[in-house]
Amino acid sequence: MQPRIDLHAHTIHSDGSLTPTELVDLAAEVGLAALAVTDHDTTEGLAEARVAAERHGIELLAGCEVTAGVPSGIAHVLAYAFDEEHDAFQTLLSGVRAGRDERNRKIHEKLEALNVPVSEADVAKHAIGSIVARPHFAMAMVDLGHVDSMRQAFDRYLKDRGPAYARAPVPSAEEAIRHIVAAGGVAVLAHPRSLKLGSDKAYRSALRKMCKAGLAGLEVDHPSQDARMRRQFGALADELGLERSGGSDFHGAHKPGIALGEGDGSIHVTYETWARLRARAGSAA
Repeated sequence: MQPRIDLHAHTIHSDGSLTPTELVDLAAEVGLAALAVTDHDTTEGLAEARVAAERHGIELLAGCEVTAGVPSGIAHVLAYAFDEEHDAFQTLLSGVRAGRDERNRKIHEKLEALNVPVSEADVAKHAIGSIVARPHFAMAMVDLGHVDSMRQAFDRYLKDRGPAYARAPVPSAEEAIRHIVAAGGVAVLAHPRSLKLGSDKAYRSALRKMCKAGLAGLEVDHPSQDARMRRQFGALADELGLERSGGSDFHGAHKPGIALGEGDGSIHVTYETWARLRARAGSAA
């Protein structure tokens, strides 16, 4: 039986609730052979995670979830096995983080206008690393009594196209993929459902553009995607010559019901998936 791995997990350096060490400790506890730490738009937690992984004998995969744009909205591109010191890639990530800062200012303004004020200090105390994300706003809103739960904060205010939502300026998905490839890495489109393109034709068109930029894989198995969607995206991956990937998208306490290594119980990714992806690192499709 192939060893289990997880190719999609977050720490406190973006919007997860565990430190890199705690995340790797949990990976060892649940019996994972390899773990990709894929914080949003930063590689800040990788060094600490690597030390913990060496202690447990777990393979730590360098990862990052890069926020990017498509005509329909936001895409997330998972980067693996890249050169962590690659200047152009780190510059790209710095630009995305600057865009997040601009977006966060707009969210503050919108919440103020909605009479649910949240200060920068209120939010900052929940953000340990360099990334301030919507879950940190949600936690502050709970603290201040504006809402009863993080879910309510998103449902009422922070969800995509919600009254307090603001879109950050981001690179195109194709640009993000080209930077990942140039850094020697492999690019996988995360949870394609979130693109909300509807038809196979629309997805096929968008994915073909990404393939030309060097996209190597598609996250077919993700907790947000039901069996029908997984069949749809699996068929598209096969048609376009993309590797089928998957991951739990673990965020700890910030995503209740999602377990490391298995997501909602339906995720089972083996080391063979990583071996196939790794073989494509640094080369355009």
